[in-house]
Amino acid sequence: MDSIELKRKWREGRPSPGMWMRLADPAVTDLIGDVGLDWVLFDAEHVAFDLQTLQILFMALKGSPTLPLVRVPSNDFVFIKRVLDIGASGVLVPHVNTADEARAAVAATKYPPLGLRGTGPRRPGRYGRLEAEYIPLANDQTIAMIMIETRTAVQNLDQILAVTELDGFLIGPVDLATSYGYLGRFREPEVQQAIETIAAKARKAGMPFGDGRSMDDPTEWLNRGARILAIGDDEGFVRQSAWAARERFDNAVIGWGARLAVPQADSIIEAT
Repeated sequence: MDSIELKRKWREGRPSPGMWMRLADPAVTDLIGDVGLDWVLFDAEHVAFDLQTLQILFMALKGSPTLPLVRVPSNDFVFIKRVLDIGASGVLVPHVNTADEARAAVAATKYPPLGLRGTGPRRPGRYGRLEAEYIPLANDQTIAMIMIETRTAVQNLDQILAVTELDGFLIGPVDLATSYGYLGRFREPEVQQAIETIAAKARKAGMPFGDGRSMDDPTEWLNRGARILAIGDDEGFVRQSAWAARERFDNAVIGWGARLAVPQADSIIEAT
C-alpha cells in the first residue's frame, strides 16, 4: 500500500489498522513490518527518538506494505521537513487548536505553492537519483494529520475540519480530559460528550479520524465512526507478554508447592 491508497481507504471509511511504535530497536520494527498493518506511528513527541534512529527504523520497514508515520514533538515545519526527507510517509502534529495551526501543519508537509517544505528529499528521492520524479508527486503522497486534544480545539473544530489537504486526525482523550479540568479522567461525562461531539462533526464533514489511545476498545470507536485505529503499541505488547509470563510462572510455582505440601502415598505407607 502506498500513501495515496491509504488516504483513499480512510476517505472511503474502511477500517485501517495500525500500531504505535516507541522502541528504538530496528528488529522490533522489522518484525512488526510482517504483521500486515496499514501504518505505524513512531511517537517522537513522548519518546527519545532522534532523527538518525528514526531513519534506521524507517529503513527496517523497507519492503513492507506498512507505512511509517511520525507524531512530531510540535508544529515545527523544520522538524517536519526533516522527518519527511528521511522517509516518513506523513506526520501527526499534536496540540493543534485552531484552523491557522492546522493550515500550518499541512503547509509543512507540502512543497510550494501549497506549502513551505524545502526541497531536499534524501531517502524519498533515492539520494538524488529519483528526486525529479518524486517532487512533482510529493504533495499528493504526503500525509498530514493532527491531534484534537484540547477544549479550544473542540470549540474551533468546524473551522479546523474545513482546512483543505488535511488528511485526518486523532482524538487524544487523556489530554482532552486534562484541558476540561479532569486530569487523566477521560471517562468523565463532560469529556465523553466532547468526544461524541468531535466524532459527530468529523462524520458530517467526511473527515477520517481515530483514537490516540492504543489500549482502548476498537469496537467502541468503530461505532463512533473512527476508522484510523491502533491495535496496540510495541511497549504494551512487551509489557503485557512479560507480565502474563510471570503470572503463569507464579501460578505454576503455587501449584507445584501445593503438591509438595500434600503427603505422598509412599510416605503414608512408611509412616504406618
